[in-house]
Amino acid sequence: MLMTSTLADPAPWFAIRPLADGVYVLSEPGHVNSFLVLGDERALLFDTGMGIGSILREVRTITDLPLLVVNSHHHFDHRGGNAELAPHAIDIAVHPVGADAHGEAPAEWRTEYEKLARRTVERFGEFARLDYETFFTLTEAQTLRPIPDLSGWRIPAIRPTRTLADGELLDLGGRVLRVLHTPGHSPDGLCLWDETTGSLLAGDTLLAAAFWAHFPESDIAVFAGTTARLADLPTRQVLVAHNLRCVLPGSFPAQAAEAFAAVRDGRTRPVPYADPFGNPLLRHDFDGFAIFAPEVS
Repeated sequence: MLMTSTLADPAPWFAIRPLADGVYVLSEPGHVNSFLVLGDERALLFDTGMGIGSILREVRTITDLPLLVVNSHHHFDHRGGNAELAPHAIDIAVHPVGADAHGEAPAEWRTEYEKLARRTVERFGEFARLDYETFFTLTEAQTLRPIPDLSGWRIPAIRPTRTLADGELLDLGGRVLRVLHTPGHSPDGLCLWDETTGSLLAGDTLLAAAFWAHFPESDIAVFAGTTARLADLPTRQVLVAHNLRCVLPGSFPAQAAEAFAAVRDGRTRPVPYADPFGNPLLRHDFDGFAIFAPEVS
């Protein structure tokens, strides 16, 4: 059933739910999923979302622990809350390759994103009605919220205060996360690996629907190497940043690695397509997901 609440109070913008092992998903349904990981001494927020609702308020309803912010990469939709969190965080940490790419989101990008978001919510209404009548798959956490007035929405430039190296350990007290440099979608991509629980916080390196590997800064061959590396981990669950499913099984990295190897090696039959912004690409389809690759020049 479609939500009818307004966003005069921005709290409904987020769908918050606990996952196993002291991890919470802070979802902006249809936009991005951020993840809050609790240790005994510190908490870690992996990505900060769109900057449309107050992510700080949501975090503080869960924990008062000192907060470390880690951005999975520099794209605007993963660091929209950095400005709000900067005065309250221990650090805003990123991979050094992307440290200089945290500028302000241009007005043109915000305008195009708002158009896309409104169009997506409208189309979701059709899907939700069908689901309400027949399929019964949607939950409240998977229901897109109405788009509020975004005339005052900004994603300011916030300089990261810490860089993270591949293999670095982040000790939260009773819980340690390992930093993995995972380029492919972007050169500065990061994942966080919790060896104790087998959880992989994946950012945009692993996704529940379409992998966006058609950007100028993306690289299919590098992506194939990154996913092959992740496939070697004894993963039990993958926590992903986009789409209406935020948790994927531990078998998924191997599926993604085989798919990227197939695209890299020319073993697929892609079709011409365009991303939601209208950028042309080649779409490679697999079981339950797709890879968006550049057009062949």
